[in-house]
Amino acid sequence: MHSNIIDKPRKEGADDLLGVDKYTDALIQFIESCQMPTTLAIQGEWGSGKTSLLNQIRHRLCESVLNSNEINNQKPYYGIWVNTWQYSLMKSKDEALIAIIGGLTNEILNIIKSKHETKATATINKVKGLFGKLAKVGAKAAISTVGIESDIVDSLTESDEGEVSLMQFKKALQDAIEQCLTEDRKSGNNNRGFIFFIDDLDRIDPPVAVEILELIKNIFEVENCIFILAIDYEVVVKGLVPKFGPLTEKNEREFRSFFDKIIQLPFSMPIANYDVAKFLIHSLKDIGYIDDRFEKDESLKEKLTDLTLLSVGTNPRSLKRLINTLSLLNIIGKIEEDSEKQIHELFINYALVCIQIAYPKIYELLTQEPSYREWTEQTAKKLRLPELNESQIVVLNSTNEFDEEWEKVLFRKCQQDPYMASRAFQISQLLNYIIELVPENLNFTEEITRIIGFSSVTSVNLDPTPKTIIKGNKVRFEGFASLEEMLKLNKHSADYISNLKTIHDKIKDEFKDLIQINYTPNFVTFICVFPKGRSKTFLFIRFKKNNVIFEFAGQTIPINQSSDFTSEVMGKLKLAFNNLSSKELN
Repeated sequence: MHSNIIDKPRKEGADDLLGVDKYTDALIQFIESCQMPTTLAIQGEWGSGKTSLLNQIRHRLCESVLNSNEINNQKPYYGIWVNTWQYSLMKSKDEALIAIIGGLTNEILNIIKSKHETKATATINKVKGLFGKLAKVGAKAAISTVGIESDIVDSLTESDEGEVSLMQFKKALQDAIEQCLTEDRKSGNNNRGFIFFIDDLDRIDPPVAVEILELIKNIFEVENCIFILAIDYEVVVKGLVPKFGPLTEKNEREFRSFFDKIIQLPFSMPIANYDVAKFLIHSLKDIGYIDDRFEKDESLKEKLTDLTLLSVGTNPRSLKRLINTLSLLNIIGKIEEDSEKQIHELFINYALVCIQIAYPKIYELLTQEPSYREWTEQTAKKLRLPELNESQIVVLNSTNEFDEEWEKVLFRKCQQDPYMASRAFQISQLLNYIIELVPENLNFTEEITRIIGFSSVTSVNLDPTPKTIIKGNKVRFEGFASLEEMLKLNKHSADYISNLKTIHDKIKDEFKDLIQINYTPNFVTFICVFPKGRSKTFLFIRFKKNNVIFEFAGQTIPINQSSDFTSEVMGKLKLAFNNLSSKELN
């Protein structure tokens, strides 16, 4: 048993707790048979697992020079790893760029030297010499940081010979790599080439990241080389603003063309497909927060997953913070008391910590006003919340998530923050979920007050980073036609809208008057008209750029086109519906 999860990338060969190995396998098959040179982009937000994926690819495909004598190290590529953020620390932009070029160059030369030092001495010296000439303009200090011998630097910076061109340097690199592979083949090693892993581009200034991409394209894109970049398109957009100006409808094509020119294959981290339940059960057992009951009981698993998806989501970094917070609270609880916590206490504490991490402003409000079922207009005035306008009142009265007075107060609180406004319906469902968790024979206010007091020691009073919300001030739309207009305004294609409409109509025709459908700027919710308890929403359809995501019963299923909405998926939806509705669908 351990007390925490380290926020480090997944180690080579470590267990696949998130269910991503199938994507790793597919990328490896693509790389093994692709023509070179080529460049892949691994896209995803911070903490989504980009570095872990790069680690697995390197482990499976790349020979380790340090252990090159081992039989099992005869793998098809040489691997070169460059952490761009580390190279850019305490350096100006120009120094960082030359340091990264030098780092890549040195890694190539070190491999060639270790494999064929005697036969490649002249080639190695030529590449070093040309790099020194390239770097001499304001780069002597940067060169010394990447390990090229100072006597070579001095002789080159004092030379009267003409400046070297990038094409000369690129040609020398190509020749060096080709000589290395030729000598390999002579000795029976059939390596295909070099894979360059460029990590942490999203941690440095976006304009510098874009310049690094251009350098890679202009200098290192040579035969027998593959580049795998950990970078998100959003970083590229920010980095191109100085070049193209702010992103608009008119210049969007220029931004996309630049990215497409650099990247031959973009791959987005499949966060929506992560096996959250498996990760949670394994991690929570490891820290001693839960016992074997949770592993055997599917309903307990589903509750944990539902609470997680409504709050911290599927980002591995956020999940690790959640686990570590719960671990500390678990240790404190064992020190303070001998008795084991009951199931409902574990769940409520879990839910409150989820709120603490995902929605700190709501958590802070709960610590001040824990009896949230009793929030009234007086509470709203005390908190100085904005008044609801008439159209908002009409819309909220027609929904299940905000039909009670305390829920309207919650909605008004959410409107003070762009991120919470976009997640208001999930927050309402989460707080309703907590109400269900408190046994009827216990006092709700006393239970929440007691448990939230326990979790408050790990609270951080910082606002989450605001996220951009959809244009317009509507919180709900009057049917699919109104939603369609919003989707068109937000540049969703006709095919995207058509697929969504087909899916929407299939569900509507299947469940008929047993459901209520609510349309929002970010998702569509399908709600039981006759719920068994407080939980009413059995399905979220969340809008993504190129597809939609089904979220229900602790599952997330990406739907790329209407044909993906199979009878099997419909069957799962019916099961989720019947678990919540007092009038079941056959």
